[in-house]
Amino acid sequence: MEIGSLNLHSFPRQERLRLERDFDRVFREGVSLQNDLFTVIYCKNNLEFNRIAIVVRKKLGKAHDRNRIKRWVRESYRTMKPELVKGYDIVVIPRKTLSEILGAIDYHTIKEGLKSLLKRIGT
Repeated sequence: MEIGSLNLHSFPRQERLRLERDFDRVFREGVSLQNDLFTVIYCKNNLEFNRIAIVVRKKLGKAHDRNRIKRWVRESYRTMKPELVKGYDIVVIPRKTLSEILGAIDYHTIKEGLKSLLKRIGT
């Protein structure tokens, strides 16, 4: 891949949801999807790419557990990004049941749980 071209499997800063007003808009206008592991809230962003944020509450466990969840969610999103519909702001919120089974699950379980929700965006 050329140096100046956009890598589809990267996770650049512009694809991260960071501003409070953007979070407020997603929570106010967004559509919610959920399964046993995650809640995903999304809304249109009028851009040619998605922006994503991961919100993990302190109740979910110790810092190293919360960080592991965030790393696994980021990596899952990064690898499935080419397959997803573009033009949405997405907030991923791990559910409490995830913290209860965190020691017994692996990255692939997280990826499949997230993929099942992200594939439903825009339908």
